[in-house]
Amino acid sequence: MQIELITTTPAFDALESEWRAIEGLTPRNSLFLCWDWQRLWWAHYGEGRHLRILVARFGGQVVGIFPLYLETHRAFKILRVRKLRPIGSGGDTAPDDLGMLFDPVHEQAVARAFVEHVLNNVPGWQLLDLVDLPADSALVACWAQKSAQISGSIERTPVNRIIYGDLPPDWESYRKGLSRNRREVLGRKRRKFEAQPDARFFQIHQDAQVDRAFERLAELHRLRWQGRTEELSFASPQYLGFHRALMHALLAQGRLRLYGLEMNGQTIAMFYGFRNGATLYYFQAGFDPKHLALSPGEVLMGYVIEAAIVERCTRFDMLKGDYGHKRHFFQQTRETLGLRVHRPGLIHWLYRVKAKLAGNRASAEPAEDMGVADTKLTANSVTE
Repeated sequence: MQIELITTTPAFDALESEWRAIEGLTPRNSLFLCWDWQRLWWAHYGEGRHLRILVARFGGQVVGIFPLYLETHRAFKILRVRKLRPIGSGGDTAPDDLGMLFDPVHEQAVARAFVEHVLNNVPGWQLLDLVDLPADSALVACWAQKSAQISGSIERTPVNRIIYGDLPPDWESYRKGLSRNRREVLGRKRRKFEAQPDARFFQIHQDAQVDRAFERLAELHRLRWQGRTEELSFASPQYLGFHRALMHALLAQGRLRLYGLEMNGQTIAMFYGFRNGATLYYFQAGFDPKHLALSPGEVLMGYVIEAAIVERCTRFDMLKGDYGHKRHFFQQTRETLGLRVHRPGLIHWLYRVKAKLAGNRASAEPAEDMGVADTKLTANSVTE
């Protein structure tokens, strides 16, 4: 197996056909690792960062891709840390399910080769900061096996819990799976919306409709969250440019799911998601708080779930964030985790001191207020 290190944008572009081919081979393929998300993210967020994409070839064929970049990050206010990070992380648009693309026939060999290459043949980094890895990923297992062999340290960061649900074959079966109270509330709210003048649920199908719908989604999101959070989406030029371009690209492939609710000729709520394989993903939404009495966000989610069932999706994934409103619709959970690999040296020592101080502060607080501290990674800890 040969590992190639891609460091230039033209070389990145030359990978497109092979990248798209291996997308179709990777089990549980993540949309956040697909060509369009990765390449467009780099176009909008890559300034000041340096490509470090690993490509594994066996018999001349690409059998794995590990998309990384190197950046200089200020730490402790006075020092600079050279971080190696996954493409897609580090900006203001949060991905889920990162890691590597791979041919399942070669999964274990590819993961081992990538780990060895990062440690021995990718120069310049002091901290490898991996995020949103599936807990049962071969990469996680390979780093766990390496933890006792390398100088420096490997830590596992706290898990992210993701809510999802397996979809039944028809809407009525889904409704019957809800509690009696939830079923009645959902039905009552839908009927109330449908009684409004010119009420309708719609989907964006045409490329010419995307820009206007995107603008309305951004407006509705800001209306919904203005004053309730300091971290508004659809705020930075990078976020706006990236997601607008992504919507056009995904629509052309039949992957975009952009839905809305309309009444009196005005869109009052919108849902932004993706279809990948047989799974529909909920990424972002917004609604006009002037119509809060109609519960537009909840009503829209019900319509979207029904639409997913009609198009024969078998899973609905709410992505990152264990929020109560998501559990109104689904109860199943899965987990992703992060890994930090430190090179030995001053930076490693300072991070250890920082973690120790944070741990001391946490232990002095009441148990119900304690956060989850980073844990050392061992071969057994990946499933703890």
